[in-house]
Amino acid sequence: MGRSSAFTIQFSGLKLGKHKFELHVDDTFFEKLEYSQVRTGEIEVELELDKRSTMLVLDFKLTGWVGEECDRCMIDYKQKLNGEHRIYVNFGEEYDEPDESLLVIPRDSYELDVSQLIYEFIGVSIPLRKVPCEENDDRSICDKKALEVLAASTADENNNNPLWVKLNEIKDQLKE
Repeated sequence: MGRSSAFTIQFSGLKLGKHKFELHVDDTFFEKLEYSQVRTGEIEVELELDKRSTMLVLDFKLTGWVGEECDRCMIDYKQKLNGEHRIYVNFGEEYDEPDESLLVIPRDSYELDVSQLIYEFIGVSIPLRKVPCEENDDRSICDKKALEVLAASTADENNNNPLWVKLNEIKDQLKE
C-alpha cells in the first residue's frame, strides 16, 4: 500500500497528552490496496493519540459501512461496521510487530502511517458469516430468484440422493 499523507500522523511536534484526529476512509482507500477484499465503503475513524514520554497509545474507533455480498443469495449490501481497537507503540532499534496490540518503531521516527492498521481493523470488524436478512429478520432484501434456485436444488438433492431416500424410509418407519 502506498503511503498517504491523509493517514500519516506526525507525533514528533505534539505535546505530551491526548490528541484527537478524524480520518475518513472511502473507496479510494481500498483502491490503493492491491489485494483488498473490500472494494467500497464509507468509514469514519476517530483516532485518539496519547503521547507519553516513552510510548504512544493509539485508540481507534471505527463507524460506517463496507460493501459486501450476501453469502446466501449473493446480493450486494452495506455491512454496518463498528469497532474499537487499541495499539501501543514503543520505540526501539527497528520496526517490529511482536504482538497484535504492540508496534515497535525506530527511535528516530517522527511520524506514523496508520493506513495499514486501519485496514486490518476494518477486516477484523467484518463478520465471517454475511447474511444480512438474518440480522434483522427481513428476507425482503434477499434476491428471491436466488433463494428459489437454492431451495429447489436442496429439494432435488434430498429426493435424488439414495442415502436420503433410505433415511426418509427409516424415518417413516420410526413414525409408525
